[in-house]
Amino acid sequence: MVGYWIDIFDFLLLPIYVGIIIMHAVYTKNKNIKSKPYYKYFVPAVICKLIGGVSLCFIYTYYYTYGGDVSNYFLTSKTFVIVLFEGDFSTFWDMINFRSQDIFLTGYDRYEGAELDFSPTDYYALFTVVLTIPFCILGFKSFLATTLLLAYFSFSGLWRLYEVFVDVFPDLKKEFALAIFFIPSVFFWGSGLLKDTYTLSALGFFTHGVYRYFIIKERRYKHLVVLIASASVMILIKPYIFFAILPGSLVWVFFYRIQKIKNPVLRVMILPIMLSMLAGLIIFSMSLLADYLGEYSLDKVLNKAVKTQQDLIRGEQYGNNNFDIGKFDPTIAGISSKIPVAINLALFRPYIWDANNPVMILSGLENLFMLGFSLYILFKVKITVLLKSLFSNPLLIFSFLFALFFAFSVGFTTANYGALVRLKIPCIPFYTCSLFIIYYLNRASFKRR
Repeated sequence: MVGYWIDIFDFLLLPIYVGIIIMHAVYTKNKNIKSKPYYKYFVPAVICKLIGGVSLCFIYTYYYTYGGDVSNYFLTSKTFVIVLFEGDFSTFWDMINFRSQDIFLTGYDRYEGAELDFSPTDYYALFTVVLTIPFCILGFKSFLATTLLLAYFSFSGLWRLYEVFVDVFPDLKKEFALAIFFIPSVFFWGSGLLKDTYTLSALGFFTHGVYRYFIIKERRYKHLVVLIASASVMILIKPYIFFAILPGSLVWVFFYRIQKIKNPVLRVMILPIMLSMLAGLIIFSMSLLADYLGEYSLDKVLNKAVKTQQDLIRGEQYGNNNFDIGKFDPTIAGISSKIPVAINLALFRPYIWDANNPVMILSGLENLFMLGFSLYILFKVKITVLLKSLFSNPLLIFSFLFALFFAFSVGFTTANYGALVRLKIPCIPFYTCSLFIIYYLNRASFKRR
């Protein structure tokens, strides 16, 4: 069956690109598996990414027949490639620098097959389009081939995230693989032509860079470049993700330094000083980046949260998959009152009984498992032991802090299940890995007793 965005050419290229990617994945696995046994998960994880990317293409072509962001990103990046291949380099240069406003009005007339589906002022979306151009070129302007190439490239970021967790907890190779690669919502929404694919991969690269450069002090130039590049991708596509990852990263580095202090008295004395420095660094960083963060800057983010949440509950525009966390004031006290409900929304909803379509049912089943696993940990481990476990390892502190902070941010500013299941995927691998670590640390202590 052929759809508007998928044609016979796509189906001809599909097995070729899948075969090439899997062959390269097998080669990579065979090259590394002797020294790194956890590479046995490499090929299955790649296959999951490919399945997720292609499934997303089919869903947006045959289920959501009106299209959506996935098709819009492809068609717009394809138009950029058309302009480039026509040899109109000056126009192409203006397009990728977002300088030519009239291109978006004349594109249909000037170039055959051109479609420009984003506003010229939507810089977050247009930057995503620009990043997609190399994959569109290598995929011969094929929807499926472009998606497969992006899925495989973005997998590199997740694999580096996996290596960080495995390096610290080598006994949890299988558990971390499940948490990072094989959760359905993550490899479905995080593998196609969406902002989420780029930002999820950037999160992995950023975490790996922090670990290599600041934690194990592998002060290589490439790690610093990766840190800057991945941070830039997050800031230029979804700045709030960088908002969430920066505090956790600084806490990770600071607590790692504190843990190295042998004298317990000195450790207690220096802790409030380092926490004060940490808070100052976060505020200074956000103020410094205010011009790039735009509406996500410190002085605007609270009002934006109220406006976004109230806008999304409008049923006439967003359908009936809505929820309402209630009204709140754009103050610290007003927002703090919504922390529990926002985190619950992001991590565990939609519940299975909230679902009213196939996509929501799958998400509801996944959330049911996540809720059950969380309750199991909560009842299995005493609160005092749980808190002790959280502060026993800097990576666990970072992972759990980022997961909860990000879950709060998404649950707080989203009031539509359709958006929620996609927007929350960055916190799911970190949250699930944290649960596995907590269980592992306490299981070990039970055995010692």
